[in-house]
Parts: sequence; structure tokens; C-alpha cells
Amino acid sequence: MKDLSKYYDLHIHTTYSDGTFTVKEIFERAKFLGMKGISISDHDTMEGIEEAKKIASELDLEFVPGIEFSCALDGLEVHILGYFLDKDCEELKAKLVELKKAREERNIKMIKKLNDRGLRITIEEVEKEATGTIVSRAHICNVMMNKGFVYSKGEAFKQYLGRRGIAYVEKGNSDPKEVIKLIKKCGGVSALAHPSLVSESREKVEKIIDILKESGLDGLEVEYSSYTSKERAYYRKLAMEKNLLMVGGSDFHGGNRVGIDIGYASISEEDVKDLLERGKN
Repeated sequence: MKDLSKYYDLHIHTTYSDGTFTVKEIFERAKFLGMKGISISDHDTMEGIEEAKKIASELDLEFVPGIEFSCALDGLEVHILGYFLDKDCEELKAKLVELKKAREERNIKMIKKLNDRGLRITIEEVEKEATGTIVSRAHICNVMMNKGFVYSKGEAFKQYLGRRGIAYVEKGNSDPKEVIKLIKKCGGVSALAHPSLVSESREKVEKIIDILKESGLDGLEVEYSSYTSKERAYYRKLAMEKNLLMVGGSDFHGGNRVGIDIGYASISEEDVKDLLERGKN
């Protein structure tokens, strides 16, 4: 088993968004695995950050406060990670309220589509599945499974909730260029998450990276749970060529992403020293 004592997992989701582990359970698992440090980077919320800081101190684990913004550019889904943001930044507060409203509107539309197909669920049932303020497709999926409409998460997303599903509704995603500017304005460090999921075309990915760099993109996720060894080498080389900070993590979601543990993908202390130094300033 890999010695994780000098490694960080900088991409982890909790029950505050669409993960199934609480903040405390995340830190206890990371401590058990012997990790150097972790980041909580929930979707469109920083609700768990203060709790995480307290637990990190108690367990003597390094903590990098984070968030993952869902964005879109040129018809492609682009996720931006933000680290070390000032959560009291007024522009950030306003953005998070806007994103929460966009999710709420999308959920209502998706539930209506399901109801029109005879799958009777309510927004109240879905909201009960969420322990944080962010209600997502994962919570709709849980209700569908509880009611026996589907037998697995895979079936729910393939037939109904995924991009090609009959109940799918496009979310009002943010412009990643504006999100990067917001992160910078609020004192944070930005990174493009899982670039391999943006497009199968490396040419398109590199074009998007260049566009985002013009807006101030700081880093690139060079370690990720689905990367092959060739992809890891490619993105590391790309980060160096583009003069971008290296970040990496598992994208752990607990039971909502089976087969991926904390630290499954991680980044070394040496690789992230520049990121951590930026966070101290």
C-alpha cells in the first residue's frame, strides 16, 4: 500500500454537497490512511469549511479549504476548483446564493419531467435526502431508488438523470472565466478540475486551458482517480509547459462513487508546495 504520509488529496466531497461521508468521517478516514492533508471541495458551497478547520486541528491534519464550481464553456462542462478563498468575500457570497437558486430551479424541472413519466416524487422528499444546503441529482437518485423506480445509481443516471437521460435538464452553469476572476478577487487559487473529462480531444482541452489562462487560471489537476499513467504524465508535462500549479485528488464521493477511496489519487507534498505557499500569503 502506498505511503500517504507526504501526500494530499485536494478533491473531496462531503454530505454538504453530493458526498455520503460527513466532514468528520472524511477526516477520520484520511487520518486512518495516514495522509498529510486534504481539501474539502464541495460543489458550489463552502458550508463545511469552518467545521473542517476545527476537526483538522484536532486530528493534526493539514487542511486546504476549497470549493468546486460547475461551469460550461463552448458547450463543454468545465469544473473549476478554488482553494484558499475568503469565504466572507461579498462577491463570493452572492455567487453561492445564485448557484443555489439555479440548482433549485433545475431540480424542480427534473422532478416535473419524472412526474410526467409517472415517477411520482416531490421536491420535499428530495430535500430530505440532503443534509447540506446543496440539493443535487444524487439526492433525486436516492429517492428514485428508495421508491423502487430504479435498482441502481447507474440505471438512474443512464435512463433518467444523466446528460442523455429523459429527465435531464441543463443547469444554468457559470462562465469559468468569470469564476476564475471571482476566485482571484476573493484571494483564492484556481485550478481546472479533471481536464480529461472536459473533452476526449486534447486539442480542445489545451485550447480551453489557454482561454482560461488569459482570465488568470493558476493550476491544473494533474492527478485524478480515472487517469491512466499516460494521462498523468501528459497533464504533468502540460502544467509545466503552461506554467500552471499542480493539484490533484480522488474526487471522493463516498457511496455515490463506488470504488474510489480518499487518497486513491493524490498529489505529493513537493508538487503542491507552491500552492500551499500561495495559501499562506
